[in-house]
Amino acid sequence: MKNIYHSDIYQFNTPVSSYWEDHSSENLNLDKLNKDVSSEIVVIGGGYTGLSCAINLIENHNLEVILVEAGKIGWGASSRNAGFCSLPPSKMSFKKMQSIYGNDETKKFFKNSVEGSNYTKDIIQEYNIDCDVTGDSNYVVAHHPNKFKDIQEQATAYREEFGIETEIYSKEDFDKIGHGGTEQFGAFSYKPGFAINPLKFVNGIAKYALSKQLKIFEHTKVDKIDKENGAYILRTKEGSIRSKKIVVATNGFYQEGLIPEMNSRILPVISNIIVTRALTEQEIDQHNFKTFSPIANTKNLLYYYRKLPDNRILFGTRGDLSGSDQSNLNMSKKMEKFLKDIFPKWKDINIDYNWRGLIALSQKLTPSIGKIDNEEIYYGFGYNGVGVSAAPWTGKQLSKLVLSNSKELDISKIYKGLPKKFIFPKLRTFYFRLAVWFYAIKDRFNI
Repeated sequence: MKNIYHSDIYQFNTPVSSYWEDHSSENLNLDKLNKDVSSEIVVIGGGYTGLSCAINLIENHNLEVILVEAGKIGWGASSRNAGFCSLPPSKMSFKKMQSIYGNDETKKFFKNSVEGSNYTKDIIQEYNIDCDVTGDSNYVVAHHPNKFKDIQEQATAYREEFGIETEIYSKEDFDKIGHGGTEQFGAFSYKPGFAINPLKFVNGIAKYALSKQLKIFEHTKVDKIDKENGAYILRTKEGSIRSKKIVVATNGFYQEGLIPEMNSRILPVISNIIVTRALTEQEIDQHNFKTFSPIANTKNLLYYYRKLPDNRILFGTRGDLSGSDQSNLNMSKKMEKFLKDIFPKWKDINIDYNWRGLIALSQKLTPSIGKIDNEEIYYGFGYNGVGVSAAPWTGKQLSKLVLSNSKELDISKIYKGLPKKFIFPKLRTFYFRLAVWFYAIKDRFNI
């Protein structure tokens, strides 16, 4: 199975060094599969989607489930994202969505998106997870004066068409409650929304899953799947699992070649994050950075950032393009310049952390939930960088689908089914480079 990026980004045996790793003391130390076993259902992927699906299958349907993860639990995006519980999980504008799917399905899609955000908040409370929840909304900031009209229109549509609570702030208003800076020309807020420590969140879900007797095997990478007498045999280096049904919950780290019907449909995209040293209150006041709620701006290649509980600033954007460790380092230097261009009074503040991970895009530009035709293989992926709200909810929907053995779910049809395959899939990263160049030009001219 060939990876799309440099091998540096697929080192499953090594936890990715990050701020979250240094501020999350939990170590579950789970076993690695070392023999042949069997189960009714196998879940591949130990992130939010897979764990949520497994918990719901056990709690609601009393089914026997084994979950396998190629790294440690949450090794992928679930442990290294920015911790934004935001919406919607789509790279498609609501106007385009309405033109393709119609008003009713678009409204249902946004309703499901809100359900996802609320579900994440609910399981934090129900599972008693201490994951440093901060903020009570999300902000979208106009990075240029000509973008303020766009966010006013978006806020109005969210409120009037989708029933989402929004509020619009002028530049002067947001200066007082949010932050100042060279790329702040007003903002709007929407609820629900908040921020978390994603590693504490995924570890909390895993601890709850273990309390429900879920069998979890870490550092257990599925290399091949065979069919034998109506059952699936999932083969790893040290052992195999025989199962009637498979749930694939690997998102951006899906290994091409594992499921033929899923190949060439996912475009993993690197997203990079940097975190500053802790700022003093005086330094925070230099840009009046008041809010702990997560913020994204209006660039096509968007910036996303937030103040952490210890007064560090987390800053993320579209990542490097090759996946090597060197390209990661180079990108972090560029991002430091981006951050300090926006907040020039922090030009001498050091960066303490940089890391990256993969988000999953597809030609649908929305998540995909469904079942492979004529197989007992189920999938949920493609959160477009909005997995904190979308992935646990998707896991819950997958559990219903696995049990009912039906393609019918009471969710927007925008979620349902596989995206189209990419034409000449080996050129996926080239297509993305072209898109990056195109959007960079648009951003340069604030189009």
